[in-house]
Amino acid sequence: MDWSLFLPGPQGWGDELLAGLWLTIRLGLTAVALGTALGLASALAELSRFTVLARLVAAYNLVMRSVPELLVIFLLYYGLSFLIMGALAPFGIDGFVEVSPFWAGTLALSLIHAAYASEVFRGAFQVIPKGQIEAAQAFGMGRFLTFRRIKWPVAFRLSIAGLANLLMATLKNTPLVSAIGLQDLVRVAGEAGQNTKLYFQFFMISLSIYLVIAALMMILQTKAESRLFAHLRRGPAT
Repeated sequence: MDWSLFLPGPQGWGDELLAGLWLTIRLGLTAVALGTALGLASALAELSRFTVLARLVAAYNLVMRSVPELLVIFLLYYGLSFLIMGALAPFGIDGFVEVSPFWAGTLALSLIHAAYASEVFRGAFQVIPKGQIEAAQAFGMGRFLTFRRIKWPVAFRLSIAGLANLLMATLKNTPLVSAIGLQDLVRVAGEAGQNTKLYFQFFMISLSIYLVIAALMMILQTKAESRLFAHLRRGPAT
């Protein structure tokens, strides 16, 4: 076997694999950042006093969790093009408008991530001891100050494990964007296998990379949880 096929260079696929890995990381982290923010806003909307808004958001999240991720990617990619062409048609601008596959894929993965992150945040907010909130109100804290000093810190600690799992789930969903033309790590590995007939070897490289990413995420999660819950391991003050 020619090992130079796995290395960067004019005859190797190392450059393409690194480019695919970089796209996977950029796509996944951008989708997670945006999706987590949307998930938090969605959870707050579901827990708000505005019943109609809460029900609409809850129904939307249910729909997003019920449909295949690939279908969401297709609908956004082609749907956004359709909407833009419809908006430009009254101005006499015809022709197909192509949406950026990267941002269409990012938006789709963000919305999917947000639907699940909303449930994580909502569950965390609901288990905050009411005594802590009542104590904050007794000290004269307003709604925003109570959220910033009491609700959000506690909810974030309780959400960290669930959010870490969602991060890995979103990263594992990134190969779906290859359906709209993006050259992610798995697609590049497939093309390399097609050209060299070394399918198993290149997909094993992809597997190894994903396992390394998962291991790094577990280390970061463990350290974050250790730091966030350090106060629970301390002995009573003397």
